[in-house]
Amino acid sequence: MTIHSEHRRLQPVLRLARKFDIVTNPAVAAIFEAGEGGFQVWCIPQDCPKGWADISMDSGSFSKPCEYVGSIIWQWDDEQIVALQIETSAYALAEYKPNQYHELVEIPEGEERRSIFNRPEDIDWLKEKVTWLFEQAQVPILPFSYPDTQAPLPMPFILAHFVSDVGDYVVLVSPGCDPQDFCQPGYEMAHTIELLGADEFPVDVLLHPEYDYPEPDIEPDEGPLTEQYENASRLGDDDWMEAAYDDGGITGMDE
Repeated sequence: MTIHSEHRRLQPVLRLARKFDIVTNPAVAAIFEAGEGGFQVWCIPQDCPKGWADISMDSGSFSKPCEYVGSIIWQWDDEQIVALQIETSAYALAEYKPNQYHELVEIPEGEERRSIFNRPEDIDWLKEKVTWLFEQAQVPILPFSYPDTQAPLPMPFILAHFVSDVGDYVVLVSPGCDPQDFCQPGYEMAHTIELLGADEFPVDVLLHPEYDYPEPDIEPDEGPLTEQYENASRLGDDDWMEAAYDDGGITGMDE
């Protein structure tokens, strides 16, 4: 297979999507807008995903009232198209139902509103329409691929810092655990930091910071002027700088 042959394999699907173009075709089945590597899908009042029935739709420059639902993009693996990548964006729901939906991609913990991106209802509806298009084009359907953005964010690790008069330590606390469970007698928790993706580090154990740093084994070269100053200081000689200047040891001084 080559990139050219893969594009040619799916050309019947794109040709049919252009035939059922939502901009020019007033037919109910015409809800597509084709591109080079996939196509967009729109819904209409007579045919829409669950939750869209009471959404007001306008035709604008299209052939009939509609709202954008999502897109299908060819998913490549090297030179082969292996899946149909689904991306849905229910912007109309965020506009008409702001108390139920928001435009965040991921749902923060405690957020009651749902994300408009990749709603299961929109994905199921979109899969049905795309399957129909492939069947009409007589092209074998490919697997669907899409992220699960409706799932809540993973719980974070907590890096807790404990201090006392005699020292301090830190603990990387597992998600869901209480940092106070790791507070030793005589210590108190100074502050915490939330971390994601820290599962490769030691967790739920006391970690003591090290503050002793080794001294360098080799002292830097101090130079002849430093050596003259040290010798003159030991002898109480105040003429060392004048002598150094006369010998050319100091440069850049004005006459």
